[in-house]
Amino acid sequence: MDQYQWLGDLPTWITAGAVGIAALQFAADKRLRAIEEARESKAQATGLTAWTVSDIETHNPKVLGVVMSNSSGSTFHDVKITVKIDGTRVPWPISLKILPPGTYFVAHTPKGKFIWDFPLPVEACAGVLQPYMNTDDYQIESIEFADNLNQRWSTDARAVLTAL
Repeated sequence: MDQYQWLGDLPTWITAGAVGIAALQFAADKRLRAIEEARESKAQATGLTAWTVSDIETHNPKVLGVVMSNSSGSTFHDVKITVKIDGTRVPWPISLKILPPGTYFVAHTPKGKFIWDFPLPVEACAGVLQPYMNTDDYQIESIEFADNLNQRWSTDARAVLTAL
């Protein structure tokens, strides 16, 4: 019997094995939670899109602007949208402290006191807003924003989403 004494007490070995398995399970669960949180955060961030438009019913001067859509169901914060109009970057981005869910139109007013008007719900716009789809001269160059978990995100001209 002395030759098996190094094995120790069988309940101690069973307990040590159970603790080891529990530690492995805890680490796996923690990794899965982190992956799920990242997926949820990115899913919210993909809910923010923007595109350039013109009102096809106005002509002199033509009303240009940006439509912003927040389909995430949550608010976005510290939104900065850099825009190119007529082939040139607009010197000041659209800057919003908060963007609630919904779809909004922001008119470009280069001759006014401000470069951009205040956002209006698209439903409140009287004209017909047509997106620019076949030119690089009118486009969103980048969007930077924070989600409701304060994760910072950015997109480029091709709407590629990147965590900052």
